[in-house]
Parts: sequence; structure tokens; C-alpha cells
Amino acid sequence: MLQYAWHGCPSDPSDAWEYSCSVFERPIWSTDISPIGTNNTVAELHDTGNLVLRSDGSDSSAVIWESFDNPTHTWLPKAWLGRNKVTGETKRLITWKNHDDPAPGMFSFGIDPNGTDQYVFLWNGSKVYWRTGVWNGQYFNGIPEMGSKYLLNFSFVETENRSYFTYNPLDSSVVTRTVLDFSGQIKQGLWLESSRQWNYIWLRPIDQCEVYSICGTFGVCNKNSKPFCSCLNGFQPRSREDWDSSNWLGGCVRKTHFECGDNSSVNGRKSGFFMIPNMGLPINSHSLTVKSNKECESSCLSSCSCIAYAYYNGCSLWKGDLINLQQLSNGEGKDLYLRLAASELLDLGRKKGGMTGATIGKRNSKKLGDEEFDFFPCWAVGKIAKGEVLALLDYRLDGNTNMEELTRASRVAYWCIQDDENDRPSMGNVVQILEGLIDVNMPPIPRSIRILIDNSS
Repeated sequence: MLQYAWHGCPSDPSDAWEYSCSVFERPIWSTDISPIGTNNTVAELHDTGNLVLRSDGSDSSAVIWESFDNPTHTWLPKAWLGRNKVTGETKRLITWKNHDDPAPGMFSFGIDPNGTDQYVFLWNGSKVYWRTGVWNGQYFNGIPEMGSKYLLNFSFVETENRSYFTYNPLDSSVVTRTVLDFSGQIKQGLWLESSRQWNYIWLRPIDQCEVYSICGTFGVCNKNSKPFCSCLNGFQPRSREDWDSSNWLGGCVRKTHFECGDNSSVNGRKSGFFMIPNMGLPINSHSLTVKSNKECESSCLSSCSCIAYAYYNGCSLWKGDLINLQQLSNGEGKDLYLRLAASELLDLGRKKGGMTGATIGKRNSKKLGDEEFDFFPCWAVGKIAKGEVLALLDYRLDGNTNMEELTRASRVAYWCIQDDENDRPSMGNVVQILEGLIDVNMPPIPRSIRILIDNSS
């Protein structure tokens, strides 16, 4: 078995030997082949980058092992990815664990072992998260950049023993490689001697958040943020070291486990829900038939194993880990209600500035200056609709208030008197709106109030 302690692929191909290591006491890579019982084994590193072991240096046919038949995370020109028809074995690219650790990672790239040869997939474990599209004889439909004939020539080859893809640069002076990055993206790179760095001419998937569960359990991917992975509120990275090195696959864990059971509470409060808007909902939900958001919330609270719910075209509950979470743009996602410990909900409220100090009188009838009205809700609705919420403020405060908090409190009160119970916010939502954790828009005038207004006029 040939063993090397090689620390990584050099950024400069000419510096390859600077990365070799003579410390063989702790091998980190080997050919993983059985001893051949001969002392005349030789290793040859070809100009193509293929490392070949032979039992006899003078016999070109006595190949014991070669790196082109055993790819890791890099696909070089003249190497192949595909199926050995004799053994049934498929050759895939497999990511490193991270930048510095060549141990096998979670992602792989290769043809479907159970389907047509002329598709190539990206996997996270056994989950396919991206497809190349059909091979049209020149390139994959999903990667039209491959059809640029001025640089590289890709081809699909069928022989008696193999069906595989390979490629070659049209100019032999071009240094190129295809790498499956540990972030789950496949990249085609060209070496630029002028800048002494790799320039990637195409990569897939383009949107990093399309990589299945790239941020791990309870991690959220947002393509518009840097870095694009973050933990849900109330969670923290499982491994801070991995997270800081841009390896998010380990995901996140709870800071505080929520209380569950009839007698479990913190300062008189039990676990509750934090609403996260515009989310791409996670997979593996359990559907439940209920009539309102409030019933859906209640159903989740009644089960200690329920950790989140959403009410959209029915009630969806989640148990166990949340995976493949995505933060979407406004209006593209759904509201996800995440279950958190009472202490976490209190902390989130404090971070947002606390509850509003303004008070709104719920009087039935009163004279205010020269303005007469018979029924307060009708008058209040008109003021809120016109944006004149300061008129609703308790006169004893002498106008001393935070207008943003007053507007928020007025609108949430307006939502609470909607005719349809399904349109009314849950108590969890009310608290989060008042604490400024979620936004609240202008509600419609309830039909019952409109009738009163019309009758009074």
C-alpha cells in the first residue's frame, strides 16, 4: 500500500512538491490496495497528472493502480467519470471534508448508477439536489457553457468495458481542472499564469442555496447575505471551528431546550413560537386538518416532539431536525413558526426594544374636543386608516410616544377585530408584533364595522 501525507492541492501547479510531507508516521491518504508481494513496484506521475503504480517499470501493461481510475474531488483532462460495465462500479467525484481535510465529504458528482448514463447528478449523501440535463452530444443542457469549443472538448464514450465522460483542452498549453468544492458546487477552472490563480469559467448550481442542506440542520441559507449560512434564532453552530472555516454542514443546535409538560415553565411562561417570515419551508412535514392558524399552533404545542409549524393550505407540523431551510425574498416564502424556550423568546423581545409604552383607550362613547362620535371602534378605524393614530393616544401622555410603536399597536388591535377568525393573529403573533419582531401591514376594514359606519352616517 502506497502512503503519502499530502496536505492539499497547491494553488500553483508548479509548487506541488512544496506540499509533500516526509512525516510518514501519520498517513492521511493511501492507494488502499492490497500488498502485491513484489519489491520492484514503481510510481510514475504522468504529464496528465495521472499517478500510476506498476509492478515492473519496463512493462507498460502491468498497472497495479492509477489515480485516474480513483478520482477524489478533482477531475483532470483525459480522466473519466462513469461506469465500469464489468464490475458495475461507478466513478464519482467526492468532496473533501473541508479546505484542509481530504477525508471524504458529503457531496458527490457522477452519473446515475440506476438510470441512464447520459445524465450527471450532484448528491448530498443519497439526495440528488442538481441535474446537468440531457447530454446532446456536445454539452449538457443545464451547462451550455460547456459547448464553447474554443477551450475544451467534452465527450461521452461507450466501450465494451466502460461508459464514461471525459474532456480535453483544445490547446495543450491550457491548464484546467474540474473541482467538486466542499460547499457542494461543481466548478470548471482555468489556471491564469498572469495572476497565478484559478479562474472559474462555469459552476453549478449557480445559487449556493440550491445545494441541499448546505447549512446543515437548523441552519438557514440566504443567497443575499455574507456569509450565506446562519443559525435560526435560539440556535448556535454545532462546531464554531467548522463554522468559522466556512464548513456549515454540521448545522446548528439549540442554545436552550424548550420546556414541555403541564408543569414546565420559566417565570410563569411556557415555550412558544417565533415567527420567521418568507421561508422556504423544510421537507418532511406532517399534515393535519384544522380550521385555523390558532388550532395549528395548539396542535404543535400539545406535542413535545413538535418543533415548528406553518399554516398554509392546511396545517404542517415538523418533528425532529429542520433541514434545507432557505430565507427567500419578500412575498416568495411562507411564515414558519419555530418553537423556542420561554427564556429565548424573552431575550429576543429585549433585543428588539421591548413592548410599546403607548396605551390605546377602548372606549364605547366619548366626546373628544369638538368632535362627536357615537361608537369608538368606528371612529378609531377611520383614524387608523388615515394614519392619524396619534388621536388614539391616551390624553394623559400629552403626545409623548414612539410613533412607530403606536402605529404597530393600533394596527394589531385592528387585526384582532377582523370578522373572520382565521384573519386574526394568534397571541404569539400579537406579542411578536408589539415587540417589533415582525412587521404588520394595514388591515382591511371589517365588514361589521363598515356596516356600523354606513348606518351612523
